[in-house]
Amino acid sequence: QSEEYRRSVLPGNVPTMSVEASAEHGWHRFSHAQIGVTRFGMSGPLEQLFKKYGFDAENVANKGKELVDFYKNCGGNVPDLNCRPTFINFQS
Repeated sequence: QSEEYRRSVLPGNVPTMSVEASAEHGWHRFSHAQIGVTRFGMSGPLEQLFKKYGFDAENVANKGKELVDFYKNCGGNVPDLNCRPTFINFQS
């Protein structure tokens, strides 16, 4: 996707939180905070596990508000996640 499209969807300088019912790994490139699975070994009814891992609507809304407040308390400066170097390490 073009950089223009990516910036229209994820501007980078707006507090952004990812919610992934899987690992958090990789989302740091696109979001300032993540809600995801950080441990393994739990089983049970889906609804209970979602709440335990923090995927319920109340927790997601609260964490979103906390994220916005965090950056307000830091003077409103939200780091632009799109402003970082990209290196190509593989050489043919």
